[in-house]
Amino acid sequence: MSKKGFLFGLAVGSAAIATAFVKMDDQKKAELKERAQRGLANFKDRAIDYAFYANDAAEDFKVEASQQFEDAKEKVADFADQYRADKDSDGDNFGASLDQATDSLRSELEKVEADADDDNGDDIVIDGSAAFDDAVSSESAPADSVAATNDADSDAAADSDSATDDQK
Repeated sequence: MSKKGFLFGLAVGSAAIATAFVKMDDQKKAELKERAQRGLANFKDRAIDYAFYANDAAEDFKVEASQQFEDAKEKVADFADQYRADKDSDGDNFGASLDQATDSLRSELEKVEADADDDNGDDIVIDGSAAFDDAVSSESAPADSVAATNDADSDAAADSDSATDDQK
């Protein structure tokens, strides 16, 4: 419905303007045409000015963006050159030291394997039953000796008590 209302208003407005324009005298018509042409010329000038402003801004943006891109590209190139130089100067030493460390580990491993082959009889074997039997026998021996010691101590104490009684 709003489209129909808009079109109806446009048609009525156009008809009113056309009727008013026809009824105007020639001087008023010329003055109205001149004002419309000036307004249109001013609009074109402003549009051109804004287009130039936009073009200048876009050009400035391009210059700034290209400058930033060149700076970033230069930094990356400097970093890559520095990395290559470090790799070239330390790369040979690093590779040589890595090879040397690998050879050293390999020779140590061969020594350990050779020692393991020579010492076949020196393996440690733990027998749980033997360890338990040893623990049981060592516990019973001190208990017997403690009991014997206690008996001897009590006998000695009784003897010393009787000796003290005899002296009185």
